[in-house]
Amino acid sequence: MEFLAQSGASVVSDAIISVFTVLLTVFTAVLLVVLLCRFAEDDGHVKHKALILSALFVAGAALRLGFGLCIRGYRDDYAVFTRMIENLGKNGLSEYYGGEADGVLYPIVYFVYLIFGGLANVTGLSSYGLGMQFAVKLPLIVADLLAAFAVYLLAGRYFNKRIAIVLCAFVNVCPIFFIGSSVWCAPIVFTAMFACFACYFLARKNHICALVFFTAAAFSSREGIYLMPVALVFAIYHFVRALINIKRAAPKGKELLADGHVAAIAVPIGLVVSVVGAYLIGLFMTASHDASFFGYIYDFSIAPLVEWNYFTVNGLSVYSIFGQNGIAPGARFPSWVFACVFMAIIVAVVCVVYFSKRNRATLVMLAAYSMFTMQMYYPGSDGAGMQGALLLLLAAYALVRDKRLLHVLFVAGLAYVVNVVSTLSAFGYLNNLADFNFGDESIAVTGAANAVTIVCSALALLSHLYFTVIAVSVGMTGQKKCLMPAQGLGNSLKEYFSVKKG
Repeated sequence: MEFLAQSGASVVSDAIISVFTVLLTVFTAVLLVVLLCRFAEDDGHVKHKALILSALFVAGAALRLGFGLCIRGYRDDYAVFTRMIENLGKNGLSEYYGGEADGVLYPIVYFVYLIFGGLANVTGLSSYGLGMQFAVKLPLIVADLLAAFAVYLLAGRYFNKRIAIVLCAFVNVCPIFFIGSSVWCAPIVFTAMFACFACYFLARKNHICALVFFTAAAFSSREGIYLMPVALVFAIYHFVRALINIKRAAPKGKELLADGHVAAIAVPIGLVVSVVGAYLIGLFMTASHDASFFGYIYDFSIAPLVEWNYFTVNGLSVYSIFGQNGIAPGARFPSWVFACVFMAIIVAVVCVVYFSKRNRATLVMLAAYSMFTMQMYYPGSDGAGMQGALLLLLAAYALVRDKRLLHVLFVAGLAYVVNVVSTLSAFGYLNNLADFNFGDESIAVTGAANAVTIVCSALALLSHLYFTVIAVSVGMTGQKKCLMPAQGLGNSLKEYFSVKKG
C-alpha cells in the first residue's frame, strides 16, 4: 500500500485502496455477526484476557499507522491541524484564534495538539512531510484506540466478556471506525471517543464524569454540540428526581450519597467542573475575547449551529440527495429559526422516548440517534461527520442488544466508507503527494463521484428512517430482536436476517 500511495494519484492505486477498504468493511461486519451469534449465551470467561486485548490494540494501532502514514487524507481538514502546529512553532499561543470556530481546532483538541504539536516542533518532526503527518495522525489514532476501549468497557459491563472483546476487536479493525483518523483526518474522532466514555458513565449513573465527557465532546468539534440535548435531559431529570426524593425522605449525612439522592449534588458539580474546565483549557486560544466567558461559550457552541458555509460538503446528508453538495445557503435562509426549531424537535424526541421507559440504555441509543439525525438533516455536514454517530450506534448495541441496530450500522457504515474513499479518490487524495501537487480545486466532488455521494446519502437516509422505527419500538414499547446462538457462517447470517423476536 505504501508503494501505491507514493506512486501518485493514479486510477489504479486509488481503486485498489478503495476496494480493499470496502472489502475489509464487509468482511469484518460478517465476522462480527458470526462471533456475536457464537458467543450469544457464553458464560463470558476468557483466558489470557490481557494478552488478547493487548494484541487487538497493537493490531488496531498498526492498521491505523499503516493507512495514516501512506494516506495524508482530505487536504482541507488536514491543513487545519498543520496550520495549528505551524502557528505554534512561529507564534506560540498567540495569533491562532480569531474569534470564529470555523477553520481552527476546538479547545479540547487544541490542548491535545499543544502537547503533540509542541513535541513535533521541538524534535523537528514538523519540518518534513511524513514527520508532520505522524504528528497529526498519532493523537487521532490514540483517540480511536481509546474509543475501542470505551466500547469494551460498555460491553463488558452489560454483555459478557467474550462479546466485549469481539466488539472491541471490531472497532479496532473495521474501516468504519478508523476512516476518520487514518484516512480522512477529522476532529470528529475526539468527539466520538469522549462521547463513548460519556455514555459509559451515563449507563453507570456517574453524573459528574458523564457531564464532563459530554462537555469534552461538545468542545472537541462542531458535531459534539449535537449530544447536549441528551446530556441535559439526563442531568435535569435525575437532578429533579433527586430533589423530590430528598424532600420526601429528608435524608441526613451519608444518606445524601445514596443512589436516589446523589444526583442533587453530583449534577451541579458536574456542570460546574465541565464548563469551567473546558473554559480554562479554552483560555489557551481565546486571547481575543479577553477571557470573555459568554463570548467563548457562544463561539464554540451556539455560533457553529447558525454560521455554516455550505449545506453539506461531500457528506452523507439529505442535502446531497437534492443537489446541494458544496452549495452555500442564500442570504435569506433563516438559520437561527431553523436551528431553534431543529433543536426543539431533537429535545422533544429524546424526552418522549426516554421518559416512556426511563432506561439509560435507551438514552445511549438516543445519543446515537441525535448525532445521526443532525448529520442527515442539519446543514453543514461533511464527509467524516458520520463516524461519531456510527461509533455511538455500536455502543448503543452493547447496551440495548437489538440486532436491528446492527442493520443500521452496517448499511450506514458501508455507505460512509464508500462515500469517503470515493471522495478522496475523486480529488486524488489517497496518497502522500505534497500539497503543492494540488491547486485550488472546488471543495465539492462532481460527476461520477457526486453520484456516489448521492446514492450513499440515500442509503444513509433509509437507514435513519429505519433507525427511527427502532428507537420508537425499543424506547417506548421495550420490544427487542436479539441475536440468538448460532454456529457457522450460514446459520449466523440466517439468524441475523431473521425477523422473529429474540
